[in-house]
Amino acid sequence: MTIAPGSKLPAPPATLWEGGPEKQVTFPSSGKFIIIGVPGAFTPPCSSQVPGYIANYPQFAAKGVKDIYVIAVNDVFVTKAWKESLGKDSPVHFCADSTGEFVKSLGLEFDASGLLGNIRSKRFAAIVEDGVVKKVFVEDEPPNITVTAAEKVLEEL
Repeated sequence: MTIAPGSKLPAPPATLWEGGPEKQVTFPSSGKFIIIGVPGAFTPPCSSQVPGYIANYPQFAAKGVKDIYVIAVNDVFVTKAWKESLGKDSPVHFCADSTGEFVKSLGLEFDASGLLGNIRSKRFAAIVEDGVVKKVFVEDEPPNITVTAAEKVLEEL
């Protein structure tokens, strides 16, 4: 079942990491934050989408967003290197869902074995407030960046 507005956000699994395997991700229990799901770090569409969130971070913060989490079904070393290549000093969190367990708990996985070798995240954006999903945007095709573009999500806040 796919998350929808009004759904409680599932707790992140122990294998959702940021920066290293010893750094488990926890989401804020209060306040507003955004989760961005991407099919793969370093892929051309993902590497063109995420900089919009980095560049517009101050505008998101001005609208009450405390944190932005980019989730990729990659290992933690790849997501760390990806952050370093896109915005090393950015406050945007780059998180590794190495087994896809988190995106599966959201119902937002797809089989990308033909191109990327395994199950990956659909391209999505979710606005979460106080642990409850307020809005979810999912692209109809993984390479598309329309409803999940940073500027579009900003308009929805």
